[in-house]
Amino acid sequence: MKRTLLAGLLVFVMVQEGCKKDDGAGNPAGPNVPTYPVSAIVRNPSGQAQGGALLALKNPPYASAIFSAFTDSTGKATVQAPEGPQTLVATIGSAFRAELPVTVAASQTGTSAGSITLQQNTAVKVLVVKASAEQLEDVLRDPKIGFTTFDTTYIFALRDSATVDSTKLLNFLKQYTLIFSDCDGGTEGSSSYALLSRTYGRYIQAGGKMYGGHYNYYHLQRIWSTYYDTYDYQGSTSTDSISIVDVNLSRYVGFSVAKWISTDSRRLSGYEKFSDLPTSTKVYGVIKGTSPPVGVIAENYSGTGKYLWTDYHNQDIKNDPQLIKLVQYFLYSL
Repeated sequence: MKRTLLAGLLVFVMVQEGCKKDDGAGNPAGPNVPTYPVSAIVRNPSGQAQGGALLALKNPPYASAIFSAFTDSTGKATVQAPEGPQTLVATIGSAFRAELPVTVAASQTGTSAGSITLQQNTAVKVLVVKASAEQLEDVLRDPKIGFTTFDTTYIFALRDSATVDSTKLLNFLKQYTLIFSDCDGGTEGSSSYALLSRTYGRYIQAGGKMYGGHYNYYHLQRIWSTYYDTYDYQGSTSTDSISIVDVNLSRYVGFSVAKWISTDSRRLSGYEKFSDLPTSTKVYGVIKGTSPPVGVIAENYSGTGKYLWTDYHNQDIKNDPQLIKLVQYFLYSL
């Protein structure tokens, strides 16, 4: 009996010691694996160099920051990789992805993997809720943004579904990682849409991500009750530009002020401006020259999800090269 117990203890100790040798690396070879630089140029779906994309080694030998990097303004990033056949993965958010095989040379001068073009990740399901006053679906199809596949429905259909069975509607929405919600010109303010708004709130609470313009604030009022209730029409022709107040966004787009150019002649001053955002709201852009600053791009959080709201119709900025970058940043990072 004693010999059996002793043998068992010996095996246990040997197993524990073996585990300790591997634990630090997450791989038997661990950080002793030699690595070498490998670079790639990441391009957006229309073929332009894409800054702000994440380039990473698909199967790193151990956990370390050296195996991933963000691309610079020229679309270039350099990561470390073991020699031999490897795969690089480029992503922006969850919606765009691409892989690139490369044979890494055992050289500290580095290996060039060439270029990699992002494509929509069709494994991530996207829904556009169409409405009367905004066409986010057209913005998504712009070649500079690159969405080619998404499902569509209409806001009145979701309104009616929520009235019949809001839990069934919630389960339908949960199929989608991203939902883009058009402005419907104010009908969202009707009490018949209240249950739909609250269902959106349950979707976000469970981790869903939404993007909507203008009158989507009616949904925000119901999801974040007591907020998004006080507004006025601040702004003027002399202050009709967006100041980017978020450092990361400004770095990504390469500018701090964007001139508003609307395709329907509507100025920023023609939209409601809220002064009672939730305290957790992250404001990315404000109307230039307003004091206190008036937010026009705001991200709202609930549970593990979020609702990015723009205080304007997104197709209004479709043909402006600066503001296209703003749309890219948020669509790609959702």
